[in-house]
Amino acid sequence: MRRFGLALLVLLAALVIASLFVPKVAVVVVEGNVHHDAAAVQRLANVAAGDPFLWVTATRVRALGEDPWVLNVVVVRQWPDRVTIGIRERTPALTDGATTWADDGTVLSGATPAETTGLPRLEGWGPGRVEEALVLLRLLRPFGVLVISYSPEGFDILMDGTRLFTPSAEALREHWAAFVSHRGGRMAVYPWGVSKAHE
Repeated sequence: MRRFGLALLVLLAALVIASLFVPKVAVVVVEGNVHHDAAAVQRLANVAAGDPFLWVTATRVRALGEDPWVLNVVVVRQWPDRVTIGIRERTPALTDGATTWADDGTVLSGATPAETTGLPRLEGWGPGRVEEALVLLRLLRPFGVLVISYSPEGFDILMDGTRLFTPSAEALREHWAAFVSHRGGRMAVYPWGVSKAHE
């Protein structure tokens, strides 16, 4: 019995060593990438032609999934030599000119001018209110948000055809129906309701 166990261990060790040499990855296909080019995805995933096929594992591609631009990763090995790396990237949602954020608040470093052109702009002073600004952006995106300005008093939001002041995202949620039905021109959210300036 002991001999059989030893032989089995030797066989397993031989198979592990052999797997380092055959089969090899011949083709790497990258899908879903926008910000990162295919070469950058392969580099982050630590996968390239010539690598041991059976050693392309979830652990090996972990660095790709940790990249802030990458929302999720799917790696498919197709016997005997093809690896497909499918990614879904975060997209820029808001910028202050120096920092760019995705909808979920992730900072997207290295965003290009082409990726930030046309994004809603964040401006402000006082304690940072990025998370709340992103909540407001998600609420108001259908109305064409152009600029979100914050201060300790609240948010001044410029949209297509509407300029809105609200002390908080929660206050706007409480009076959402009034905002939607009276949208246009200058508006302000107060604890008792929504006020519209007649110009």
